[in-house]
Amino acid sequence: MDVPGNRPVLHDGADYGITESLSGSIDDQGAIAPAAQERDEEDKSLITEILTISPAKSLDTRVACLIAWASDDIDRVNYFEPSMVRIGPFHRQDPSQQSADRMEQKKKRVLPGLLASNEQDEAGRREELRSHLEAMESVERVARRCYNRSFGWMTSKEYAHMLLLDGCFLYSRFVSAAGIGDDIAVDRDVIFLLENQIPFFVLEEIHRQLIKTGRVQDTSPGAVLDEVAKRVRRVLQRNNYIALGNVNVPSSHPSPCHLLHLLYMYFTPTLGRVPATPAPAGRPGSIAWFISIVDTNGNRAGPPLQGQPTNNNNNNNTSDPVLPQVRWRTATQYYAAGVGFVKRKLGDQGARCILDVELTVGWLTGGTLHVPCLTIDINTFRMLRNMVALEQKSLQQTSQSSHVTAYCLFLSQIAGTKEDVELLVSKGIIAHLLRSIDDVAQGLAGLCSAVVFDVDNPDLNYLSSKHKALEPLYHSNWGRAIAWLWHVKCDNPLKALAVLAAVVVSIVTVLQLVFAGLSYGRGN
Repeated sequence: MDVPGNRPVLHDGADYGITESLSGSIDDQGAIAPAAQERDEEDKSLITEILTISPAKSLDTRVACLIAWASDDIDRVNYFEPSMVRIGPFHRQDPSQQSADRMEQKKKRVLPGLLASNEQDEAGRREELRSHLEAMESVERVARRCYNRSFGWMTSKEYAHMLLLDGCFLYSRFVSAAGIGDDIAVDRDVIFLLENQIPFFVLEEIHRQLIKTGRVQDTSPGAVLDEVAKRVRRVLQRNNYIALGNVNVPSSHPSPCHLLHLLYMYFTPTLGRVPATPAPAGRPGSIAWFISIVDTNGNRAGPPLQGQPTNNNNNNNTSDPVLPQVRWRTATQYYAAGVGFVKRKLGDQGARCILDVELTVGWLTGGTLHVPCLTIDINTFRMLRNMVALEQKSLQQTSQSSHVTAYCLFLSQIAGTKEDVELLVSKGIIAHLLRSIDDVAQGLAGLCSAVVFDVDNPDLNYLSSKHKALEPLYHSNWGRAIAWLWHVKCDNPLKALAVLAAVVVSIVTVLQLVFAGLSYGRGN
């Protein structure tokens, strides 16, 4: 029977609607077949695409430092993309640069100046250019392996033309006319940017070609590297990123892979140490004191440090282990805990670059961070973030290091707020040319955005030992008391003089009491 409001149901539970649909699909083969055939074609298309897709490009492990796409951050335009000069294939098809055509014409105007034949000998000049193009075609396949992408949209001829134009532009700027035409905007694009590079051996190949034509006479093996290194070193010294002296040209074996790699070679922390102020053994604040209050299991033998739970082993009470502090504390937090900040002069006691951060410990002052001054202008964050990207994405396993990343992590965490930057500016550790302190803090806080880094690995984090040594200093009640006395009670000369007088009076009073007691004892 029919149930009102429902579809007719057979006594065996079969649904008329389903039966009709099935019978319809069987009877009406002509209507269903095209849809099924279309689905089959889609499946075949997907299967064919999967089976015929080209494998991912295998990276050449013989290249110590690849030229890689730096980042896909939303603010990449400010840090990773060139604004004036486009070098290499990554930004070759960028139509948004209004000056692109003008710069390409400027690159082409450079070439005639590198030819040995005179202007009247057009046939000779054509032959020279053809010889240079053939030289670039001979290194084109090797040059492609220096990138982490294949750039299949560029033919071999196009790639060779690009290497010739960009290589001659860089050669004329850094080698044949080194020291002439300093332009920080151009230097920023061709030196600081990871994506805006060509292999360094292209410059060396151009130099060899010019030697063949008699255009240059310097046949020494490291001629190109020496000239380019002078220019890079001058850019860094102009901004006080490296010392004026005691900085050698990086070794030509192995040769730098590109200009940013050459710049990166100058940012290597030294192994030298700032002489520490001797601390009396057993005094609060000394290394010996901090060791003495830690037992063999890593637990404090004395009262708990501030912020740590008490672990009373005598009562057999257990407590959760204290999690290690992964982040650096902020500059204001360290300062409130008695840690001082002192500007470390480059060239002094072995400090050769801004990465040479050292920590000294004294029984009275607690600890002092010696940090070279970082001069921040519009290009500083661009340079640092591109070197971080180089460490993250370009360095191969055999040459992997992360000291710039470790330094930038240190900066981003101790100076990530306006108050921290103001403190470090007052100490001479930061000098900036930006619009405001807020811009400086924002730029520093974003130095390690989206960076993956093992902070506990001392092989990668050269500041790991200093980070760990600062933790007991931060928790020290003695250090906080000294800091409070110094910052609050001695914040001007008159207060400091009054405190000193009070201390002297207290000492004299105590001595009087002691001698009075001794005299009384002798009298009895």
